[in-house]
Amino acid sequence: MINLVMAASVIDDSKRLIGDLKYILTNLVPPVFGAAFVLWTWGTSKSPVKTFVACLAAGAIWWGIANMDVLRDKTGKDIKGGSAQLIVPVAPMVLDTGGPQ
Repeated sequence: MINLVMAASVIDDSKRLIGDLKYILTNLVPPVFGAAFVLWTWGTSKSPVKTFVACLAAGAIWWGIANMDVLRDKTGKDIKGGSAQLIVPVAPMVLDTGGPQ
């Protein structure tokens, strides 16, 4: 019985650790890497235009990571609701081998 309680405790601890890791990866890493990217762009180019584009790119990536669930659900609806059909060629394909016929 003690082993069962310990196993449940380990499972709860690992779920909590995974939740903390997911929080760090989605809420802490993108802004830090985005700021580093913007500073690196400014340091290498000294161009306000390139730095502004780097800010836009970092912000877009951060927004995409923060809204992953919305984007995933939207993409799933678009793909499932699509009307893609198998395209069948109308005429047979003829290969020219260049040899005598």
